[in-house]
Amino acid sequence: MIEWKEEYAIGISIIDEQHKKLFEIASDAEELLLMSNNIDKFDEIIDIINNLTDYVAFHFAAEQEIMEEIKFPKYFSHRVEHQDFIDELQKMNISAIDKDQQSQLLHIINLVIDWITEHVLEKDKGFAAYYKQVSEKL
Repeated sequence: MIEWKEEYAIGISIIDEQHKKLFEIASDAEELLLMSNNIDKFDEIIDIINNLTDYVAFHFAAEQEIMEEIKFPKYFSHRVEHQDFIDELQKMNISAIDKDQQSQLLHIINLVIDWITEHVLEKDKGFAAYYKQVSEKL
């Protein structure tokens, strides 16, 4: 089951709250995955992809604004990773979704889980450490 745990917190409350929403969207995908394979899930999958795409655009903008404010030295590489994630979502193939809904749902879930483990737990925690360091000097 996909759920938020405190170990995912980076220590910037507004960003942690936004990260929780990513878990909610992934959980919605997981619930849909676990539903009967005998029903058409296409519209719901498209809704999840659209929700995820819209939400990460909002979240990334908020995160990048903070990075710009504190002059985070790895801002540009972090921004590239954000764009890569958005690009990955936009590459999702409608035809593939229609043909194999279960594997596409699993792909969405894995994409979010990988993002959390590889980006949030590593890169965002590094950003948060820098944020705290800069905040202490102010």
